[in-house]
Amino acid sequence: MVARRFNEADVDFEAIDGDLAKLAPPKLTLKDVLDRLRDRMVEQRARGVTVAQMHEVLKARGIEIGERSLKAFIDKGELPGRKAAKSVANATASAEGADPF
Repeated sequence: MVARRFNEADVDFEAIDGDLAKLAPPKLTLKDVLDRLRDRMVEQRARGVTVAQMHEVLKARGIEIGERSLKAFIDKGELPGRKAAKSVANATASAEGADPF
């Protein structure tokens, strides 16, 4: 691999620095956050930590989820109601394309 070389005068470091400062980190969904934490939550639950305790930790850190939904997620690895929501969306899309007569 050939190393590239640049003339220092040709590199606009200030502009690059400004552009880098404007970059926003990627946004995570609630499921992304919970997926990354699930192994630890399952581990903690096995140690006797309650879902209510974990719920309070998440809430204190700005992660809003209902306690029952959190329990379901820890047990199954899926947020409750997500499959139903997709099915309703698919049914609605199908109905829109159907002939009403």
